[in-house]
Amino acid sequence: MRNLTTAAHLIGSFKQVAVDRTSAQRRRFFLDQLVANTLETLGTQRLHARFTFSTEIPAFIEMDSFPGPLGQVLSNLIQNATIHAFDENACGDIHIAARLASSSSGSVEITVSDNGKGIASENLSRIFDPFFTTRLGQGGSGLGLNIVYNLVKDVLGGHVTADNRAEGGVVFTLRLPLVAPAGEPAAL
Repeated sequence: MRNLTTAAHLIGSFKQVAVDRTSAQRRRFFLDQLVANTLETLGTQRLHARFTFSTEIPAFIEMDSFPGPLGQVLSNLIQNATIHAFDENACGDIHIAARLASSSSGSVEITVSDNGKGIASENLSRIFDPFFTTRLGQGGSGLGLNIVYNLVKDVLGGHVTADNRAEGGVVFTLRLPLVAPAGEPAAL
């Protein structure tokens, strides 16, 4: 029964993510559920051999936005960390957190951080440029973070930054409005 329940839950998550990604429709959703579904669809069970994933997202953060593009942004950031942040066969931690930016701003701050090797300071200002990659010829296209930047800015109406962490690794910070600027708010 437990395996059937798990399979049913995974199928439901896959279906919701598939609908969100292919339709790019605006709807109301809870951020913690979107992140959980995104992690499930990435096959984090397979990645758990090398990486520890943790989240710190209050259950009350509700957004009226585009879950498909936001899921794509999170997927790209997580995959970028698993490819670039750690040496081959190294283990690491990836943490996703969110908090309301302030009571009056109507925005959320989402961070995706890792404890990897960080980004060379000379590359930090270029990571969102199209076709910029440090893994040319090794599977890196240089489009992942450019897609992140464009989705956050043009579709979700927010901003994204990246900084090296003092304790090692990188933190990507997304600042997004709770209600996306394009179109009418979704019906309750």
